[in-house]
Amino acid sequence: MNIESLSKILLFICLADIARGMDNDFTVDIPAGHQSCFFETIKTRNIEFEVEYQVIDGGDMDINFFLQAPDGRVLLTESGKSDAAHKFTADVEGDYQLCFDNTFSRFSSKLVFFEILSDENDDENATNWKNAKEELGSLIDMTVEDFQKLIDNVQSNLDQTELAQTMLRNFEARDRNAQENSFNRVNFLSAVQAFVMVSVGLTQVLLIRSLFEDRSRLSKVMRVKT
Repeated sequence: MNIESLSKILLFICLADIARGMDNDFTVDIPAGHQSCFFETIKTRNIEFEVEYQVIDGGDMDINFFLQAPDGRVLLTESGKSDAAHKFTADVEGDYQLCFDNTFSRFSSKLVFFEILSDENDDENATNWKNAKEELGSLIDMTVEDFQKLIDNVQSNLDQTELAQTMLRNFEARDRNAQENSFNRVNFLSAVQAFVMVSVGLTQVLLIRSLFEDRSRLSKVMRVKT
């Protein structure tokens, strides 16, 4: 393969409209005693989509979750989870409902990160590749199918890498929040303990001093008893 062909291939890759699969991620705050629902529209049947969520701050780091299909079927229900990942096949077109339920918590809100992945744009990718076959075929010796498979593998690996990095960032944020909460509790309890110790020490000093003062009530009482 000469330099001219290689440059044409790179230019084609940069300019070609190769759409990636759907990838939506959000970070939401679920107040105590509330349930929040979100909708994702699936326009193609029998495609796979993945839902991942993670509680990164709040209370005991737990949340209730359920996923409902457009026809009303409940596909998944989970209780008291801090994180989870699930794959489904969308056998029905329409709006899929994802709900995070924090009604069991009276005081603690929950900060939840969730991500929705699907390959709904794969049909568009296939059409783009079909339209580009003649141009690619004239530029390289390998078949278009081999080249498409190579690019798909690279894209899949990049998607998995991005997903892993996102999850690692969320784990780090959750651990950092837990450490900060523990640090604040330790500081508060230490301050209370120090206050109690100082109060007890001052009380003891005042009591001992009053024993040696003739005009103090405690000294008079002790002398009467003796």
